[in-house]
Amino acid sequence: MTRQRGFTLIEIMTAMAITAFALSAAYYAIMQSIGTIARLQDKTFAHWIALNQLTEMRLQPQVVETGENNGDLEYADQRWVWRSRVSETGVDNLYRVDIAVSKENSADDVVQDIVGFIGPPIVGNGRILPWSSEPAGESG
Repeated sequence: MTRQRGFTLIEIMTAMAITAFALSAAYYAIMQSIGTIARLQDKTFAHWIALNQLTEMRLQPQVVETGENNGDLEYADQRWVWRSRVSETGVDNLYRVDIAVSKENSADDVVQDIVGFIGPPIVGNGRILPWSSEPAGESG
Protein backbone atom coordinates (compact mmCIF):
# COMPACT_ATOMS: atom_id res chain seq x y z
CA MET A 1 0.00 0.00 0.00
CA THR A 2 1.41 3.35 -1.02
CA ARG A 3 0.94 6.35 1.14
CA GLN A 4 -0.10 9.60 -0.61
CA ARG A 5 1.93 12.66 0.07
CA GLY A 6 0.39 16.11 0.58
CA PHE A 7 -1.01 18.45 3.16
CA THR A 8 -3.84 17.60 5.44
CA LEU A 9 -6.88 19.81 5.79
CA ILE A 10 -5.72 20.99 9.21
CA GLU A 11 -2.33 22.06 7.85
CA ILE A 12 -3.97 24.02 5.04
CA MET A 13 -6.45 25.70 7.42
CA THR A 14 -3.61 26.64 9.78
CA ALA A 15 -1.58 28.13 6.95
CA MET A 16 -4.62 30.12 5.75
CA ALA A 17 -5.29 31.42 9.28
CA ILE A 18 -1.67 32.56 9.69
CA THR A 19 -1.77 34.24 6.27
CA ALA A 20 -5.07 35.98 7.06
CA PHE A 21 -3.71 37.22 10.40
CA ALA A 22 -0.53 38.55 8.77
CA LEU A 23 -2.46 40.30 5.99
CA SER A 24 -4.89 41.91 8.42
CA ALA A 25 -1.98 43.16 10.57
CA ALA A 26 -0.29 44.61 7.47
CA TYR A 27 -3.57 46.25 6.39
CA TYR A 28 -4.00 47.81 9.84
CA ALA A 29 -0.43 49.16 9.79
CA ILE A 30 -0.93 50.68 6.33
CA MET A 31 -4.23 52.31 7.31
CA GLN A 32 -2.64 53.73 10.45
CA SER A 33 0.23 55.16 8.39
CA ILE A 34 -2.21 56.77 5.97
CA GLY A 35 -4.08 58.37 8.88
CA THR A 36 -0.82 59.66 10.34
CA ILE A 37 0.23 61.11 7.00
CA ALA A 38 -3.13 62.92 6.63
CA ARG A 39 -2.87 64.32 10.18
CA LEU A 40 0.71 65.54 9.57
CA GLN A 41 -0.38 67.18 6.33
CA ASP A 42 -3.22 68.99 8.14
CA LYS A 43 -0.85 70.11 10.90
CA THR A 44 1.62 71.42 8.32
CA PHE A 45 -1.06 73.40 6.45
CA ALA A 46 -2.45 74.78 9.73
CA HIS A 47 1.05 75.80 10.83
CA TRP A 48 1.61 77.65 7.56
CA ILE A 49 -1.75 79.42 7.93
CA ALA A 50 -0.87 80.51 11.48
CA LEU A 51 2.55 81.77 10.40
CA ASN A 52 0.96 83.67 7.49
CA GLN A 53 -1.49 85.36 9.88
CA LEU A 54 1.32 86.30 12.26
CA THR A 55 3.37 87.71 9.39
CA GLU A 56 0.40 89.76 8.14
CA MET A 57 -0.04 91.17 11.64
CA ARG A 58 3.67 92.04 11.84
CA LEU A 59 3.52 93.86 8.51
CA GLN A 60 0.70 96.20 9.55
CA PRO A 61 1.82 99.86 9.56
CA GLN A 62 0.04 100.64 12.85
CA VAL A 63 0.57 99.41 16.39
CA VAL A 64 -1.30 96.18 17.05
CA GLU A 65 -4.32 96.35 19.36
CA THR A 66 -4.82 93.91 22.20
CA GLY A 67 -7.86 91.65 21.98
CA GLU A 68 -9.18 88.77 19.93
CA ASN A 69 -9.77 88.41 16.23
CA ASN A 70 -10.71 85.58 13.88
CA GLY A 71 -11.18 84.75 10.25
CA ASP A 72 -11.55 81.98 7.74
CA LEU A 73 -9.92 81.10 4.45
CA GLU A 74 -9.57 78.38 1.88
CA TYR A 75 -6.19 76.69 1.73
CA ALA A 76 -5.22 73.42 0.03
CA ASP A 77 -8.83 72.83 -1.08
CA GLN A 78 -10.07 72.96 2.53
CA ARG A 79 -11.82 75.60 4.63
CA TRP A 80 -9.87 76.73 7.71
CA VAL A 81 -10.69 78.96 10.67
CA TRP A 82 -8.07 80.94 12.60
CA ARG A 83 -8.37 82.76 15.93
CA SER A 84 -5.82 85.19 17.30
CA ARG A 85 -5.41 86.75 20.73
CA VAL A 86 -3.06 89.69 21.24
CA SER A 87 -1.97 90.46 24.79
CA GLU A 88 0.58 92.72 26.46
CA THR A 89 3.89 91.31 27.64
CA GLY A 90 4.96 93.91 30.17
CA VAL A 91 7.56 95.27 27.74
CA ASP A 92 6.55 98.49 26.03
CA ASN A 93 5.55 98.01 22.38
CA LEU A 94 6.02 94.23 22.55
CA TYR A 95 2.90 92.07 22.27
CA ARG A 96 2.29 88.35 22.54
CA VAL A 97 0.16 86.79 19.80
CA ASP A 98 -1.51 83.38 20.19
CA ILE A 99 -2.94 81.98 16.96
CA ALA A 100 -5.00 78.78 16.76
CA VAL A 101 -6.01 77.17 13.46
CA SER A 102 -8.69 74.53 12.96
CA LYS A 103 -10.76 73.09 10.16
CA GLU A 104 -14.02 74.88 9.47
CA ASN A 105 -16.19 71.80 10.09
CA SER A 106 -14.61 71.26 13.55
CA ALA A 107 -13.67 74.72 14.81
CA ASP A 108 -13.25 73.52 18.41
CA ASP A 109 -10.63 70.92 17.44
CA VAL A 110 -7.44 72.98 17.11
CA VAL A 111 -5.13 71.44 14.53
CA GLN A 112 -2.18 73.73 15.24
CA ASP A 113 -1.44 76.70 17.45
CA ILE A 114 1.55 79.02 17.63
CA VAL A 115 2.81 81.81 19.84
CA GLY A 116 4.61 84.80 18.38
CA PHE A 117 5.63 88.28 19.36
CA ILE A 118 5.08 91.56 17.58
CA GLY A 119 7.16 94.66 18.09
CA PRO A 120 6.67 98.15 16.78
CA PRO A 121 5.93 98.55 13.09
CA ILE A 122 8.53 99.71 10.63
CA VAL A 123 8.06 103.39 9.84
CA GLY A 124 8.14 104.86 6.34
CA ASN A 125 11.88 105.48 6.13
CA GLY A 126 12.65 101.84 7.03
CA ARG A 127 13.79 102.66 10.58
CA ILE A 128 12.51 100.32 13.30
CA LEU A 129 11.22 102.10 16.36
CA PRO A 130 12.89 101.19 19.67
CA TRP A 131 10.90 99.69 22.51
CA SER A 132 9.75 102.55 24.64
CA SER A 133 6.71 103.89 26.43
CA GLU A 134 5.86 106.04 23.42
CA PRO A 135 3.35 104.61 20.94
CA ALA A 136 4.85 103.73 17.60
CA GLY A 137 4.93 106.58 15.11
CA GLU A 138 5.23 109.36 17.74
CA SER A 139 8.98 109.19 18.32
CA GLY A 140 11.33 111.46 16.40
